[in-house]
Amino acid sequence: LAAFNKDFTDFRYLHFPDAARGRGWLSAILNTVATTNETEDFNEQFSLARRAFGRDPSITTVRCGVSLTFEGLVTVASKPDQVKKDLATFKAFCDGAAARAEKLGDTGESAPENWLFGAGAGDKAVHAVLIVAADTEELLKEKLKNLDTVEQTHQITRVHVDEGRTLTGDLRGHEHFGYKDGISQPGVKDFHREDAGRKGFRDNHAGAELIEPGEFVFGYRSEQGDRKAPAWMKDGSLQVVRRLRQDVAGWNKAVVDGVKDFTGTMDATRLGACLVGRAKDGTPLAPAVSAVTGLGSDRNDFDYVNDPTGLHTPWVAHIRRTHPRAFAGINDNKPKSHRLMRRGIPYGPQFAGGPDDGKDRGLMFVCYGTSLEQQFELVQQHWSNSDTFPPGKSEPDRVVANGFDKVTGLAGKAAIELADGTHGTVDMKRFVRTTGALYAFTPSISTLRLLAEGKDLPNKSIGS
Repeated sequence: LAAFNKDFTDFRYLHFPDAARGRGWLSAILNTVATTNETEDFNEQFSLARRAFGRDPSITTVRCGVSLTFEGLVTVASKPDQVKKDLATFKAFCDGAAARAEKLGDTGESAPENWLFGAGAGDKAVHAVLIVAADTEELLKEKLKNLDTVEQTHQITRVHVDEGRTLTGDLRGHEHFGYKDGISQPGVKDFHREDAGRKGFRDNHAGAELIEPGEFVFGYRSEQGDRKAPAWMKDGSLQVVRRLRQDVAGWNKAVVDGVKDFTGTMDATRLGACLVGRAKDGTPLAPAVSAVTGLGSDRNDFDYVNDPTGLHTPWVAHIRRTHPRAFAGINDNKPKSHRLMRRGIPYGPQFAGGPDDGKDRGLMFVCYGTSLEQQFELVQQHWSNSDTFPPGKSEPDRVVANGFDKVTGLAGKAAIELADGTHGTVDMKRFVRTTGALYAFTPSISTLRLLAEGKDLPNKSIGS
């Protein structure tokens, strides 16, 4: 629930040689794993200081988070068969990301056989994901030296390492295609402050609707009361990690070339914004719900009700495909049950422009929730990759060609028709491909301690 919000973040994908050494490693890192409270307290202190002084304060820290894959849990659990039984209803988690790849569109260049992690067997099987995040590179390096020693002592091997880094200069806060990232996040009831003037929304975050905590953390109320779990999963979350390589030069060229297929006032800047749903500075194409709130480049107060057929934000736009807002429950009447808590960061060098330089760059996509099937997989498979999902309302006299999400979805055609009469069809290949993926479980400190000590896990069913 609390973001690390660090500029320097390493991802280590680790393999345990056996249960004893896996438990030994967990025991050694227990005291370094960040808690939600300390992370949120630091974030609050940082935000208050920034508002007070108009600049980022000099306070710095380092944070660590650990998650275990299904194979990792089974390896270190004192009763692995019981854990398998406890997790029987969590099919996607037990299957793992590689087994679910085809249904999520991870084929061809994005297929598991091309992944850097997440599809290996034997000593290439990932058991744990260690995320180490720091405000400075010096702090990160210092922490990593300590963790190196722990890994060596317990003979833990690294399957792969990724180095996430926020972009600098004009691209700070943006992803490699150049668009401001991480704007629209859900608020969490009983965790974030409610706006006194607008019930059901987060204070000081226009458009951030408050969602029940059980959508993101086990053991608490969910929107539909349908997130059951064994007691050892309480205060934990399911985690998705995806390494998404971005072809920035290809995207830039496709946006320029695509203009020729439009009639009206279309240029590359506008077409790019139509495909994302926002201008590069984060300004949404959607008109705000309120004339008072939602002003400025980060405005987020809109729900598409005043743009049902996509005349402002096209149906193909990434932010509309992955978060349809008022139309999210159009097929199942569960509009609040599909939100994701995203915690991504770019990796790789910034693109200098011009032709493709061949360098590997992209986004470390990370999200949390309590249902892989109803959250991440639904968004990717049935919204982003489906040309039949309507993220809006069709009108009898107008046919809307849905198309696919052009940022994280499949290749193909999609029609765009804007309010000023500009219209055309965009046909693009994929410029984001998956080069690694994992499903993991982020346990509470108490559950990590039980695993480290080789003790039984309490498995009475808890509701949400």
